[in-house]
Amino acid sequence: MNPSVVNRAWLETAQSIESIATPSAEEFYRRFVRPALPVVIKGAALTLGAIERWSSGYLKAAAGHRRVPIEFSPDKEFAVPERIGKDQTHSTFGRFVDYLLYGDVASQTTYYLAQIDTLRYLPELVGDVVRPPFAPLAKIMRPPYLWMGIGRNASKLHYDSYDNLYAMISGRKHITLFPPADRRNLYPYNDHPKHRHFSRLNLRLPDLDRFPRLLNARPFECVLCRGDILYIPEGWWHYLRSHGLNVAVNWWWIEGHA
Repeated sequence: MNPSVVNRAWLETAQSIESIATPSAEEFYRRFVRPALPVVIKGAALTLGAIERWSSGYLKAAAGHRRVPIEFSPDKEFAVPERIGKDQTHSTFGRFVDYLLYGDVASQTTYYLAQIDTLRYLPELVGDVVRPPFAPLAKIMRPPYLWMGIGRNASKLHYDSYDNLYAMISGRKHITLFPPADRRNLYPYNDHPKHRHFSRLNLRLPDLDRFPRLLNARPFECVLCRGDILYIPEGWWHYLRSHGLNVAVNWWWIEGHA
């Protein structure tokens, strides 16, 4: 059988992640954080200043002079363990905003503003990305992080050691998740301690001859649109693919320190 046919059939088994309206802090913690279940919170980011104000002119006027690290990729795949920290350059934030607007989507090399600590690199924007009121008041809460891409970029399948609220400011992202119990089926880098959070799989085109246990995994999926927030519990594997110019922010925290 054609491998691409197998891949499509397997992906069609993905369960849709539950979607809800903006919850209270108590409901969010009881129904999703405590049992560690992902959920899409529709429209929960629409009240952020980023949604209201982040035009290209605003971003360039507020923080265009700041220098930021920018990742680049020859194949539109990012967070690839072998390339982390190597495929990187620096530029002003304003120049990168221009790239988002006028860059060539068909170019072999793609640039991505990934995991940018706004407090460190873009402090002028921090007030526009205040964490949602339903987020737990954990003692260990990371600053808001910024992600900006031109489209068609993907982040390699991985998991985080933090709980995560991921909010779309503009564009769309198709996100596939797997529960922690699927670790063995996702072929992590067990022989590389620094890379243990990453899978060897390329979910854009899985090689089922090399990684047959993938068919035993239980995928979940969603498409995040402007204003939506996805809760990704600690330990849940996730693979993100972007469609069109996309801007997102996220907040990480360690549960159990509330």
